[in-house]
Amino acid sequence: MAFIEINNLSKSFGNKIVFKNLNVIIEKGQKIAIKGESGKGKTTLLRTLTGINYPDSGTISFDGKVLGDDTVKEIRSLIGYLPQGIDLLIDDGNQLCKLLEIEPKSIYNYIEALGLNKKKLVQPLSELSGGEKQRLLTSIILGLQRPILILDEPTSALDANSIGKLINLIWSMHELTVISTTHNQAWEEKCDKIIEL
Repeated sequence: MAFIEINNLSKSFGNKIVFKNLNVIIEKGQKIAIKGESGKGKTTLLRTLTGINYPDSGTISFDGKVLGDDTVKEIRSLIGYLPQGIDLLIDDGNQLCKLLEIEPKSIYNYIEALGLNKKKLVQPLSELSGGEKQRLLTSIILGLQRPILILDEPTSALDANSIGKLINLIWSMHELTVISTTHNQAWEEKCDKIIEL
């Protein structure tokens, strides 16, 4: 049985069809990239996978459970989701760890693997560069230890060196299933499967 199965999924906003009859099978541990021009519905698909948006038709199942009102809470407990351009009502990474009930020490290895100093956890987010903030938030989401990671443009604020570190870290986690949107060729080339929207 597929770990994640997208079956005849369709979504429209008014007269605009975002995707229609989309079918994708994702096995445990696979790394998947969603490609497409801006406005093609990549973020909408991620939001539909996490139950934020509802499809017009079709189903998404996670480990045999179909996503719906009665299962969304249970399915979200399997997912670490990092949207793009997130505005957080917190001062620093340490506060986010407390909010998510993550022990800060448990993510030091992720922070260091991504080329950051652990002191960045207590530095005000307003003082971090875009790339530092993106790497810090990715480290914290990994600290949730969830089997599925959903990332919206995870390399958007990163330079080539930081992208390489992120790829090395994510691909070292063989059991982790990753669904991401991307415009980055290095990331895309590492992925097991590309979904073109």
